[in-house]
Amino acid sequence: MSNTFTTRVSGKVSSRGWAIVLGIGAIVLATVLLVVYLDRYRARVGGANAPTPVLVAKQTIPAGTPGTIVTGSQMYAATTLPKKEVEEGAVADPQFFVGRAAATEILPGQQITATDFAASPTTFVDSQITGTQRAISIAIDNVHGSLSQVQAGDSVDIYIGVAGAVKLFRANVKVLAVPGPEGGNLMLRVDTREAADFAFAADNAQLWFVIRPVAGAKPTVRDTATAATVLR
Repeated sequence: MSNTFTTRVSGKVSSRGWAIVLGIGAIVLATVLLVVYLDRYRARVGGANAPTPVLVAKQTIPAGTPGTIVTGSQMYAATTLPKKEVEEGAVADPQFFVGRAAATEILPGQQITATDFAASPTTFVDSQITGTQRAISIAIDNVHGSLSQVQAGDSVDIYIGVAGAVKLFRANVKVLAVPGPEGGNLMLRVDTREAADFAFAADNAQLWFVIRPVAGAKPTVRDTATAATVLR
């Protein structure tokens, strides 16, 4: 009786021990397989298939387009491509566009590379406007105010004098170009819907330019001055 009981207990202990051993072996095997998989994954990710950030054009970027317009109009999209598909000199940081202009036409979906942009921005007026923006020239004969201090890139408030009154004509207008030493006209950036208004005002009224702050300018008060309001 005693021997039979001992044999049964011993058999159960032996079976349980083998189960534990097999369980530990399975865990060790799974661990080894996981380590091998992770090593291969790291090698694959760190090689030619590594995801690499790059900027691609969302739309056609014409040659001469300043970097400020490329960024301001969101003409690019950030994406990732396998390292083996990334072109040499591909741009990944939008800050690259600062102080540069497109040296060639860039098509939608095309990767943007360093050779696509010139090191310094173009000064052509047509490269400083986009969409419904237009450039209009204003004869300096009809302009007063701080004209001698106005420089290309400044923003100005324009006042108009007509019919015995002076009032705000347009606020926050960008100056694209100023007359050179040999003379010329001012060039302003306007919306196509307002080009006729500017042309009429330039030919039939007196204009004053008031320079705005470079940054932090508050909204311009829309005021009208006449002899009565000035003497009041």
